[in-house]
Amino acid sequence: MSPEDASVNGKPTKVQPVKRDDRVRRAYGIMAEIRGTLYQRLADYVLANENRIRNETLGEESYSFCLQQMDELYLNKLGVIERAVAELGRSDQREGLTTTTTYETIEVVARREDLPQKVADALAEHGESDLLDVCVLSADEKQAEILLVLAREDTDAPAPSERAKPADDADDEDPS
Repeated sequence: MSPEDASVNGKPTKVQPVKRDDRVRRAYGIMAEIRGTLYQRLADYVLANENRIRNETLGEESYSFCLQQMDELYLNKLGVIERAVAELGRSDQREGLTTTTTYETIEVVARREDLPQKVADALAEHGESDLLDVCVLSADEKQAEILLVLAREDTDAPAPSERAKPADDADDEDPS
């Protein structure tokens, strides 16, 4: 029995071989669905704990249970999923192309209550880049200074001089 043949309830059926592109598309779809679900859960968590989060960020205490829970339950996982989705979304057709990775850092300084909006604005301005890390440079009860680390891959076509010249053109050239 060949790998293309299978049986369902004892009856032979023909199964199409799975192509690599189909597997990548399926994986991308699954990861994108997980990402969407996790974003929805994060939004639900923030809405359910909005007052508590606001009190903790505006309060005098340095410990914030809700923010720590949000970081552990959602934000860390979202970082992993975002990197996986970005990796699956890349094209494998890179032979002969030059790929340049550009790393950039963005410093965000804002009042604690304005920080999420400032970070969202900075990420929106650099939408073509992937978020690699967020580093807290300094923070107190009123103000925070963080550093966003981003990376962007640029794929360039090979220069005309690097492209292989067709054999027909070599015979047509004028030697003078």
